[in-house]
Amino acid sequence: MHRDSPERRHRRAGLTDRQPRQRFHHPNFEIRDMQGWKSIEAEGKLPEDGWRKEQKWALDMGLPGSDSIIDKSIPTFARGELPHFAGINTFLKAPYIENVRDVGRYDAAVMGIPFDSGTTYRPGTRFGPQGIRRISALYTPYN
Repeated sequence: MHRDSPERRHRRAGLTDRQPRQRFHHPNFEIRDMQGWKSIEAEGKLPEDGWRKEQKWALDMGLPGSDSIIDKSIPTFARGELPHFAGINTFLKAPYIENVRDVGRYDAAVMGIPFDSGTTYRPGTRFGPQGIRRISALYTPYN
């Protein structure tokens, strides 16, 4: 197309009379009509009885926090029903003791793996414990 061709004569620089065309790849939306926003509003209407019951259960099954912890609703050991998909990741899928006070009935206990948070995104003591826990979450044997 040349500068003075018929296709270009009708174009003018600046504002035009035409309505801007609607772009479907960037739709206009109202945030309150979005599914996530509606979910947040619905969650806000849920009663807290179930959560309070779970907190009480977690404190009963774990040990109370130290005196330096201000929020006494946090148990010493993590308790809860999550994750749903594979259960709690235990060492070699050994049975999980729900009540920490029952530990004395057993001859041996695996309490955890050292964790080094001082490393910066390197393997070894930083990702090793997480890798062992992930392997324990598999449904079938790992080879």
